[in-house]
Amino acid sequence: MKNTNKKYLYSLEKEVLKARNTNDAIFFNFSYSALKLLGKNLYSNAANAISELVANAIDAKAREVYVYIDMSDKEHSVIEILDNGTGMSYDDLADKYVWIGRNKRNDSGLSDAEKQTVMGRKGIGKLAALYLSNKYYIITKKITDNVPSYWKVDLDSYDDSDYPKLDRVLEPIQLVNDDIWNKFGHGTAIRLQNVDLRKNGERKIESLCRVFADFYLIDSLDSSIYVAVKKKTGEDVYFERVKKQIAYKNFYAIFDNSSLNIKEKMSQAIPFVWASQYEHIATVPRPTQFLNPEKFHTSGKCLFHTEDGSGIEKDYKLTGWIAIHSTIEQKNAIDDRFIRNKIYQPNRLRLYVRNKLAVANYYDISESTQAMSYYIEGEISFDILDDDDLPDIATSSRQDFLDDERVELLTSIVDPILKALFNLRIDVGQKIREENEKYTDYLIEIEEKKRKEEEEARAKAEAEAQAAQKAREEAERLQREAEAEAKKYHAQSNTVFNTVTEDQKNFTAKTHLVKTNALTIRNSVKTLAKKIGIERYKELGAISIASDKILSVLKYSALAKFNIEDQYICEDLFVFCEEYLMNVLGKQYFSMKIKVEKNGSYVVRFNPQYVTLLLDNLLSNAEKSNSSEITVVMNNKDKPTITVFDNGDGFGTEDLSRIFEFGYSNTGGTGIGLFNVKTVVEKMSGNIEAVNNEPRGAKFVIKFC
Repeated sequence: MKNTNKKYLYSLEKEVLKARNTNDAIFFNFSYSALKLLGKNLYSNAANAISELVANAIDAKAREVYVYIDMSDKEHSVIEILDNGTGMSYDDLADKYVWIGRNKRNDSGLSDAEKQTVMGRKGIGKLAALYLSNKYYIITKKITDNVPSYWKVDLDSYDDSDYPKLDRVLEPIQLVNDDIWNKFGHGTAIRLQNVDLRKNGERKIESLCRVFADFYLIDSLDSSIYVAVKKKTGEDVYFERVKKQIAYKNFYAIFDNSSLNIKEKMSQAIPFVWASQYEHIATVPRPTQFLNPEKFHTSGKCLFHTEDGSGIEKDYKLTGWIAIHSTIEQKNAIDDRFIRNKIYQPNRLRLYVRNKLAVANYYDISESTQAMSYYIEGEISFDILDDDDLPDIATSSRQDFLDDERVELLTSIVDPILKALFNLRIDVGQKIREENEKYTDYLIEIEEKKRKEEEEARAKAEAEAQAAQKAREEAERLQREAEAEAKKYHAQSNTVFNTVTEDQKNFTAKTHLVKTNALTIRNSVKTLAKKIGIERYKELGAISIASDKILSVLKYSALAKFNIEDQYICEDLFVFCEEYLMNVLGKQYFSMKIKVEKNGSYVVRFNPQYVTLLLDNLLSNAEKSNSSEITVVMNNKDKPTITVFDNGDGFGTEDLSRIFEFGYSNTGGTGIGLFNVKTVVEKMSGNIEAVNNEPRGAKFVIKFC
């Protein structure tokens, strides 16, 4: 009975107001002050108001809707909205358009299926024009007669208590887009003048296509929407079809029970480049995740309360998709379609009812405060929120919902999906953090190991440097001692070999008889060896060595201040050889030039008689080989070595293998001299080698152990 009374009073009011209408004027059922209040406060921005007018065109079954905006003069912008819907007759304008609050879903001409698709319910969408302008024109041609009628609304001359009206315009209204309008056999065109868009920057207007795309479930509509914006005088403009600009390839995980097959539009794997400073971690493609819709409760039956408090069981179903972005930083997004700025925010969970945006962001009606909510984007439909059998819970602007059991039901369905997406995003973030920490620890370990190795290397180098320094100091000490010993011996040698005193002369005279007898023995041994064959009487070698030693002693001791009490001395052998060669043998073998090269020193305990015997025989052998020059080189680089070169006749190849044999000679001698040389070298712990010198002569190499 209550509803019947409402309908009766409404019908009565309508008839009273319609009585004022004429053929050229159709009055609104609200006063100017009421229309102004509603029109200016229903919408938060121009884009939403334009979208509401487009929704009216879609409800009029338009297949195409064109939105043209000329903001070359921002304060006096022009907007045209053209559609090829059913259009309106005079009766439609009088019975429907001017009646604010009329529920379009109650039209008798609509089937039940068509009623389910009608977006508008409150009958206030037409007030979006009043939000934009106080003066606008309507051109409409009914689908049945195709004859256009022209009307205007001009509110500037009204008082608050006046009832505004549609005034017929007799002359055709010129549209900027007449070429499009003339192609339509039916439909409605609205031209709004003096629209103030000064608060709407170019970027905001440029985002209209994205805003319109978000305002509707474009893929579910039978209508196509086109937008053109003129920003400067004289520029050419083109209509762009409104399409969803969703950065699918930036999604990491998704729930999808729509018919859009979004999985195919996503990347199969995403590298979280910004999540790691390490390239081998940052560039790893992380497989995208897909929730199984069957694991979530999204549909069913439920008992809902009607306005009179009774209950009614209704089917409900949530459809659409909800995704979580891999990143919400535009500079890091791998999909170029991800645009996020002050004008447009893609990372929102948009809620639709009857294919039209009901809530721009689900979190505006949800108590959830998850930090990860900023990563969520989605488009879900829940038509039970605007069911004709249930109370209207949408706010007047249709941009929000009042608290209701249906909102609670929606929350119970959506929140588990969101939680699952959050967990997937948290898991991959945690995995990357663990990889970062593990690799950081590895680098620290490597750095620590490197540091320890460097410290050990420094310590080792310091130890080696200290050891080397000690070795150098020890070597310098030994060198100083050796040089001191060499200087000492050199001083002694200078005394021994450079000055012949009267005592030495007397000693030499007294030993003359011994020397004569020793020479007689030596020569007799050689003569005897030739007569009886040296190879049969090797004992003669011992006699030869003994006589050579006597002669050497006499040569040495004659110039050594009678210093023959010790058989061995500890001196620099190289210095002794140099002095003996230059001061003694140099005077004896005056036909040969003797050169001495001494590199280093060799302080050792030796028997002077062996050394003099060795040098005597080598120089004697060189003289017999017709040498004119002999060079003696002494060095102590690896082993103490004395090398004797001559430029005599040298050896034959056969001679080299037998040169040190007892009795062998290639100069006509006895073959005893070189045998004696090898004998004393071996007694001095050395070895001797004979080779042909180049280009001629002989070379003897003596090495001491």
